Amino acid sequence: MTAEERRATAGLRESFYERLDKAKFASNSSTAGPWGPQMQHAGPPSALLTMQMMNDHPREGFHPARVTFELLGQIPVAELTAETSVLYSTKRTDLLSGTLLCGDKPVAMARMWRYRSAPESLASVRKLGIRHRPLPFEDSVAPVEPLVLAYDDSVTPPVPLDMTNHTAGYMSAVEWRFASEKPFGRYGPGQVWARPRIPLVLDETDSPFGRLMTMADSCWSMGRRVEMPKHVAINTEITVHCHRLPEGDWLRLDGSTVTTPGGAGVSHSTMSDREDECAYVLQSMFIA
Repeated sequence: MTAEERRATAGLRESFYERLDKAKFASNSSTAGPWGPQMQHAGPPSALLTMQMMNDHPREGFHPARVTFELLGQIPVAELTAETSVLYSTKRTDLLSGTLLCGDKPVAMARMWRYRSAPESLASVRKLGIRHRPLPFEDSVAPVEPLVLAYDDSVTPPVPLDMTNHTAGYMSAVEWRFASEKPFGRYGPGQVWARPRIPLVLDETDSPFGRLMTMADSCWSMGRRVEMPKHVAINTEITVHCHRLPEGDWLRLDGSTVTTPGGAGVSHSTMSDREDECAYVLQSMFIA
């Protein structure tokens, strides 16, 4: 199946967003998450605000080291405005800030620490930060298409259809390659190779960090340990620590979640390209 046929089958738009002016963006239907066609998945808006912060305040020779994206509620599939600023700046570091607004209402905000890039003479010390065997990339692993999230009772835990009945947005705008045949049905640590099928902003070239941020919010769903629908789990933020920019389109997500009665949930994940790991993702989870 060609890219054009895939888009037609999934009802995809050509991009997640279309730029209206320097700070305003129209949200396309492909930004919608699995909860319904009117509510965005946090991946595209976190990437949009992060990239707008960097575009508004470019600084050559600096590396995006840490980003925290705060969700202030539902982000509607609607026109968004990105406001950005520099909170702190030295010869070696920057602290950037950004807010996404829908009309006059703030729906998300972010802060980024940006550092002067480490010298090339620095020794490379890297080791996969996961305890389970990494999922190799094989071209023979077929993409998940069409994407189906609702299974019968043979899956533990079952995925309720009434909670995940929208797959025509973000879920189909990303190409997923799992080790198992049933995506998102695994209970416990999980792994997947994924890449966006469409660009973040129409007629604009995606950056490596933008692609990483588009996928970062999906990490917790790779390592789901919360029994649904017995409990509802919602992340209120995404924190990404990036020690190097990824290469290529494909990213591997290795995720797991820990929970404690009377406490909260925490998802911790590693993101890698086809060469090695490149970033770590932490997400705090509200569980009810």
